Amino acid sequence: MDQIRCHTCRNPVASYDVISFGSMEKGYRDLCSRCFNAEVAENGGFAFEQVDFLPMEIMDFAGVKHNFKFRLLHLGDRVTLEAFEVDDGERGGYEFQILSDAQADPFKLMARLVERIRRALSQRHLVDEGEGCSIATDVVRGKISCDLQSQDRVPMLVIDGREISWDQFGQMLMTFEGWQFKLEIKDASEEV
Repeated sequence: MDQIRCHTCRNPVASYDVISFGSMEKGYRDLCSRCFNAEVAENGGFAFEQVDFLPMEIMDFAGVKHNFKFRLLHLGDRVTLEAFEVDDGERGGYEFQILSDAQADPFKLMARLVERIRRALSQRHLVDEGEGCSIATDVVRGKISCDLQSQDRVPMLVIDGREISWDQFGQMLMTFEGWQFKLEIKDASEEV
């Protein structure tokens, strides 16, 4: 697991809990979420109490347990609570986020986020078929990521918590050749 030293507290921090904070004019510093929150609160003149949530296991549609880590970030007049899986020390798999005003009760946000995660994990979008997989129904939900291995800047999709290349997804869509479709793109904090 890659660790980065926080510029403020000097503690080693997992790379998935680092925020590059600053500006092009003044430069950027790597901060842990705790120091980031403290600095945003201080700069904005806000009171902010850091809440750290323990990781949580949530079971999916197939009975597979997914271990989620949580991160609460103060964004000035807003707050975001993120839930994500970690794979080989990096974010990977399922990711969820909820956005609210800065005065929101973090424990109520946590309850809402966990319910959202449970609803999402109860749905299956892909079915394994021998050497590959196919689309289970006429609806597919997932996250658009990037394929770091590609030089062409093509998307990597995360569906049912697993990475699906743009080519793989294209092959799955061929089952529906001749059909119509509607593509909706939502902010990461919205429920799909």
